[in-house]
Amino acid sequence: MTASLNPYISHFDEEFDAEKSSRYRLTIQCSLDGLSFALLDTGNHRLVAVECYLSELFADNNYLFRTLEQALEAKDLNNRHFQMVTCLIDNRFCTLVPEPLFNKAEPTQYLDFAFQIPEGYTVLSERLASTPCYLVSAHSKALQDKLLSKWGNASIMHSSCVFINNVMDGTASDGVYVHVHNRDFDMLIKKDGKLLFFNNFKFNTKEDFAYFMLFAMEQNGISGQDTAVCFSGLIRPASDIIDLCGRYVKDIRFVEDPHVFQVSPSLDKVPFQYYFILYQALR
Repeated sequence: MTASLNPYISHFDEEFDAEKSSRYRLTIQCSLDGLSFALLDTGNHRLVAVECYLSELFADNNYLFRTLEQALEAKDLNNRHFQMVTCLIDNRFCTLVPEPLFNKAEPTQYLDFAFQIPEGYTVLSERLASTPCYLVSAHSKALQDKLLSKWGNASIMHSSCVFINNVMDGTASDGVYVHVHNRDFDMLIKKDGKLLFFNNFKFNTKEDFAYFMLFAMEQNGISGQDTAVCFSGLIRPASDIIDLCGRYVKDIRFVEDPHVFQVSPSLDKVPFQYYFILYQALR
Protein backbone atom coordinates (compact mmCIF):
# COMPACT_ATOMS: atom_id res chain seq x y z
CA MET A 1 0.00 0.00 0.00
CA THR A 2 1.05 3.59 -0.43
CA ALA A 3 2.23 5.80 2.38
CA SER A 4 -0.30 8.09 4.02
CA LEU A 5 -0.51 11.49 2.37
CA ASN A 6 -0.20 13.12 5.75
CA PRO A 7 3.26 14.70 5.78
CA TYR A 8 5.12 14.97 9.05
CA ILE A 9 6.59 18.23 7.73
CA SER A 10 4.73 20.58 5.37
CA HIS A 11 5.65 24.25 5.26
CA PHE A 12 5.02 26.61 2.34
CA ASP A 13 5.83 30.31 2.13
CA GLU A 14 2.78 32.57 2.08
CA GLU A 15 3.91 33.80 -1.34
CA PHE A 16 4.17 30.28 -2.79
CA ASP A 17 2.33 30.11 -6.08
CA ALA A 18 2.18 26.98 -8.26
CA GLU A 19 1.72 29.26 -11.27
CA LYS A 20 5.31 30.47 -10.73
CA SER A 21 6.76 26.96 -11.03
CA SER A 22 8.89 27.89 -14.05
CA ARG A 23 11.10 29.96 -11.75
CA TYR A 24 11.22 27.27 -9.04
CA ARG A 25 13.97 24.71 -8.63
CA LEU A 26 12.60 21.41 -7.36
CA THR A 27 14.73 18.94 -5.40
CA ILE A 28 13.33 15.55 -4.46
CA GLN A 29 14.86 13.04 -2.05
CA CYS A 30 13.28 9.60 -2.27
CA SER A 31 13.74 6.19 -0.68
CA LEU A 32 11.60 3.19 0.20
CA ASP A 33 11.10 4.52 3.71
CA GLY A 34 10.18 8.07 2.84
CA LEU A 35 10.32 10.99 0.47
CA SER A 36 10.69 14.74 0.67
CA PHE A 37 10.93 17.72 -1.63
CA ALA A 38 11.93 21.37 -1.49
CA LEU A 39 11.35 24.38 -3.72
CA LEU A 40 13.75 27.26 -4.27
CA ASP A 41 12.35 30.44 -5.82
CA THR A 42 15.17 31.69 -8.05
CA GLY A 43 13.43 35.05 -8.42
CA ASN A 44 14.22 36.06 -4.85
CA HIS A 45 16.66 33.24 -4.02
CA ARG A 46 14.44 31.94 -1.23
CA LEU A 47 13.61 28.45 -0.07
CA VAL A 48 9.82 28.59 -0.19
CA ALA A 49 8.70 25.04 0.62
CA VAL A 50 9.72 21.81 2.34
CA GLU A 51 7.48 18.76 2.59
CA CYS A 52 8.43 15.36 3.99
CA TYR A 53 6.74 11.97 4.29
CA LEU A 54 7.73 8.85 6.20
CA SER A 55 6.60 5.30 5.62
CA GLU A 56 7.40 2.02 7.31
CA LEU A 57 8.21 0.76 3.83
CA PHE A 58 6.80 1.62 0.45
CA ALA A 59 5.69 -1.55 -1.29
CA ASP A 60 8.04 -0.84 -4.20
CA ASN A 61 9.39 1.99 -6.32
CA ASN A 62 6.16 2.23 -8.32
CA TYR A 63 4.24 3.07 -5.14
CA LEU A 64 6.97 5.50 -4.17
CA PHE A 65 6.63 7.34 -7.47
CA ARG A 66 2.84 7.32 -7.25
CA THR A 67 2.99 8.82 -3.76
CA LEU A 68 5.36 11.51 -5.02
CA GLU A 69 2.90 12.44 -7.76
CA GLN A 70 0.01 12.55 -5.28
CA ALA A 71 2.01 14.77 -2.94
CA LEU A 72 2.80 17.19 -5.77
CA GLU A 73 -0.77 17.07 -7.05
CA ALA A 74 -2.02 18.18 -3.63
CA LYS A 75 -0.12 21.44 -4.20
CA ASP A 76 -1.04 21.73 -7.91
CA LEU A 77 2.58 20.97 -8.84
CA ASN A 78 2.33 17.54 -10.42
CA ASN A 79 2.21 18.58 -14.07
CA ARG A 80 4.13 21.83 -13.81
CA HIS A 81 7.32 22.85 -15.56
CA PHE A 82 10.23 23.69 -13.24
CA GLN A 83 13.38 25.64 -13.94
CA MET A 84 15.42 22.67 -12.74
CA VAL A 85 14.68 19.29 -11.15
CA THR A 86 17.17 17.30 -9.06
CA CYS A 87 16.30 13.81 -7.83
CA LEU A 88 18.32 12.40 -4.94
CA ILE A 89 18.19 8.62 -4.62
CA ASP A 90 18.45 7.62 -0.99
CA ASN A 91 19.43 3.98 -0.33
CA ARG A 92 22.24 1.84 1.09
CA PHE A 93 23.48 0.48 -2.25
CA CYS A 94 26.54 2.68 -2.59
CA THR A 95 30.30 2.58 -2.11
CA LEU A 96 33.31 4.82 -2.65
CA VAL A 97 36.13 3.90 -5.03
CA PRO A 98 39.41 5.88 -5.18
CA GLU A 99 39.86 7.40 -8.61
CA PRO A 100 43.11 5.51 -9.46
CA LEU A 101 41.33 2.18 -8.85
CA PHE A 102 38.12 2.98 -10.68
CA ASN A 103 37.29 1.12 -13.90
CA LYS A 104 34.55 2.94 -15.80
CA ALA A 105 33.85 -0.14 -17.91
CA GLU A 106 32.80 -2.31 -14.96
CA PRO A 107 31.32 -0.20 -12.16
CA THR A 108 29.03 -3.02 -11.00
CA GLN A 109 31.97 -5.02 -9.63
CA TYR A 110 32.41 -2.54 -6.78
CA LEU A 111 28.90 -3.24 -5.47
CA ASP A 112 28.75 -7.00 -6.03
CA PHE A 113 31.09 -7.90 -3.18
CA ALA A 114 29.09 -5.92 -0.58
CA PHE A 115 25.45 -6.04 -1.69
CA GLN A 116 22.89 -8.25 -3.31
CA ILE A 117 21.56 -5.74 -5.81
CA PRO A 118 17.80 -6.18 -6.45
CA GLU A 119 16.67 -7.24 -9.90
CA GLY A 120 15.84 -4.31 -12.16
CA TYR A 121 18.38 -1.96 -10.61
CA THR A 122 20.85 0.06 -12.64
CA VAL A 123 24.32 1.23 -11.59
CA LEU A 124 25.38 4.87 -11.51
CA SER A 125 28.94 6.15 -11.00
CA GLU A 126 29.56 9.77 -10.03
CA ARG A 127 32.91 11.54 -9.79
CA LEU A 128 32.88 13.52 -6.56
CA ALA A 129 33.72 17.18 -6.95
CA SER A 130 35.36 17.48 -3.54
CA THR A 131 37.67 14.45 -3.30
CA PRO A 132 39.38 12.11 -5.83
CA CYS A 133 36.81 9.31 -5.59
CA TYR A 134 33.87 7.89 -7.45
CA LEU A 135 30.64 7.07 -5.66
CA VAL A 136 29.13 3.95 -7.24
CA SER A 137 25.47 3.30 -6.47
CA ALA A 138 22.51 1.26 -7.65
CA HIS A 139 18.89 2.33 -7.93
CA SER A 140 15.66 1.23 -9.55
CA LYS A 141 15.75 1.52 -13.33
CA ALA A 142 11.94 1.74 -13.35
CA LEU A 143 12.03 4.68 -10.93
CA GLN A 144 14.71 6.39 -12.99
CA ASP A 145 12.66 5.95 -16.16
CA LYS A 146 9.55 7.39 -14.50
CA LEU A 147 11.45 10.41 -13.18
CA LEU A 148 13.04 11.12 -16.57
CA SER A 149 9.75 10.57 -18.37
CA LYS A 150 8.11 13.16 -16.16
CA TRP A 151 11.03 15.61 -16.11
CA GLY A 152 13.29 15.04 -19.10
CA ASN A 153 15.88 17.48 -17.83
CA ALA A 154 16.08 15.97 -14.33
CA SER A 155 19.46 15.37 -12.76
CA ILE A 156 19.60 12.07 -10.84
CA MET A 157 22.26 11.38 -8.21
CA HIS A 158 22.77 9.53 -4.96
CA SER A 159 22.08 11.59 -1.84
CA SER A 160 25.46 10.57 -0.35
CA CYS A 161 27.19 12.59 -3.08
CA VAL A 162 25.61 15.74 -1.68
CA PHE A 163 26.57 14.83 1.88
CA ILE A 164 30.21 13.99 1.04
CA ASN A 165 30.73 17.00 -1.21
CA ASN A 166 29.38 19.33 1.44
CA VAL A 167 31.70 18.02 4.15
CA MET A 168 34.73 17.84 1.87
CA ASP A 169 34.34 21.13 0.01
CA GLY A 170 36.95 22.85 2.17
CA THR A 171 34.73 24.84 4.56
CA ALA A 172 33.95 22.07 7.05
CA SER A 173 36.50 21.43 9.79
CA ASP A 174 38.05 18.05 10.59
CA GLY A 175 35.81 15.72 12.57
CA VAL A 176 33.11 13.07 12.36
CA TYR A 177 29.96 13.79 10.35
CA VAL A 178 26.81 11.71 10.67
CA HIS A 179 23.70 12.05 8.51
CA VAL A 180 20.71 10.16 9.88
CA HIS A 181 18.02 8.61 7.69
CA ASN A 182 14.95 6.77 8.91
CA ARG A 183 16.69 3.47 9.75
CA ASP A 184 20.28 3.97 8.65
CA PHE A 185 22.96 6.63 8.73
CA ASP A 186 25.90 7.83 6.65
CA MET A 187 29.13 8.45 8.53
CA LEU A 188 32.18 10.35 7.32
CA ILE A 189 35.48 11.07 9.05
CA LYS A 190 37.53 14.01 7.84
CA LYS A 191 41.12 14.29 9.03
CA ASP A 192 43.82 16.72 7.93
CA GLY A 193 41.37 18.00 5.34
CA LYS A 194 41.10 14.59 3.67
CA LEU A 195 38.45 11.90 3.53
CA LEU A 196 39.57 9.19 5.95
CA PHE A 197 36.40 7.08 6.17
CA PHE A 198 32.88 6.81 4.75
CA ASN A 199 30.24 4.15 5.24
CA ASN A 200 26.54 3.57 5.77
CA PHE A 201 25.15 1.65 8.76
CA LYS A 202 21.69 0.19 9.28
CA PHE A 203 20.35 0.37 12.85
CA ASN A 204 17.28 -0.73 14.78
CA THR A 205 18.01 0.60 18.26
CA LYS A 206 19.90 3.47 19.86
CA GLU A 207 22.46 0.91 21.04
CA ASP A 208 23.02 -0.22 17.43
CA PHE A 209 23.54 3.37 16.39
CA ALA A 210 26.06 4.18 19.12
CA TYR A 211 27.95 0.92 18.67
CA PHE A 212 28.46 1.31 14.91
CA MET A 213 29.47 4.96 15.20
CA LEU A 214 31.88 4.48 18.10
CA PHE A 215 33.39 1.31 16.63
CA ALA A 216 34.11 3.07 13.33
CA MET A 217 35.70 5.94 15.23
CA GLU A 218 37.88 3.59 17.25
CA GLN A 219 38.98 1.63 14.18
CA ASN A 220 40.14 4.88 12.61
CA GLY A 221 41.99 6.12 15.66
CA ILE A 222 39.40 8.76 16.54
CA SER A 223 38.47 9.51 20.15
CA GLY A 224 35.18 10.99 21.24
CA GLN A 225 37.04 12.91 23.92
CA ASP A 226 38.90 15.15 21.49
CA THR A 227 36.98 14.96 18.20
CA ALA A 228 33.65 16.66 17.45
CA VAL A 229 30.74 14.72 15.97
CA CYS A 230 28.36 16.79 13.82
CA PHE A 231 24.86 15.45 13.16
CA SER A 232 22.40 16.17 10.37
CA GLY A 233 19.26 14.49 9.08
CA LEU A 234 16.29 13.06 10.98
CA ILE A 235 17.53 13.62 14.51
CA ARG A 236 17.04 16.21 17.25
CA PRO A 237 19.28 17.24 20.15
CA ALA A 238 16.66 15.93 22.59
CA SER A 239 16.70 12.28 21.53
CA ASP A 240 17.66 8.94 23.04
CA ILE A 241 20.38 8.47 20.42
CA ILE A 242 22.04 11.78 21.25
CA ASP A 243 21.75 11.10 24.98
CA LEU A 244 23.53 7.77 24.57
CA CYS A 245 26.21 9.03 22.18
CA GLY A 246 26.81 11.96 24.52
CA ARG A 247 28.14 9.58 27.15
CA TYR A 248 31.09 8.82 24.90
CA VAL A 249 31.46 11.95 22.77
CA LYS A 250 32.40 15.17 24.50
CA ASP A 251 31.58 17.57 21.65
CA ILE A 252 28.28 16.89 19.86
CA ARG A 253 27.14 19.44 17.31
CA PHE A 254 24.37 19.91 14.77
CA VAL A 255 24.88 21.21 11.27
CA GLU A 256 24.25 24.94 10.94
CA ASP A 257 22.51 26.92 8.19
CA PRO A 258 25.26 28.36 5.95
CA HIS A 259 22.89 31.15 4.78
CA VAL A 260 23.63 30.58 1.11
CA PHE A 261 20.12 31.74 0.34
CA GLN A 262 17.10 32.98 2.26
CA VAL A 263 14.75 30.60 4.02
CA SER A 264 11.06 31.39 4.30
CA PRO A 265 9.93 32.36 7.82
CA SER A 266 7.35 29.59 7.47
CA LEU A 267 10.21 27.10 7.89
CA ASP A 268 11.42 28.60 11.17
CA LYS A 269 9.99 25.74 13.23
CA VAL A 270 11.63 23.05 11.08
CA PRO A 271 15.08 22.02 12.39
CA PHE A 272 17.61 22.89 9.70
CA GLN A 273 19.27 19.47 9.94
CA TYR A 274 16.00 17.87 8.75
CA TYR A 275 16.22 19.43 5.28
CA PHE A 276 20.01 19.91 5.19
CA ILE A 277 20.56 17.59 2.18
CA LEU A 278 17.74 19.20 0.17
CA TYR A 279 19.19 22.63 0.98
CA GLN A 280 22.69 21.62 -0.11
CA ALA A 281 21.41 20.09 -3.36
CA LEU A 282 19.82 23.42 -4.26
CA ARG A 283 23.07 25.38 -3.85
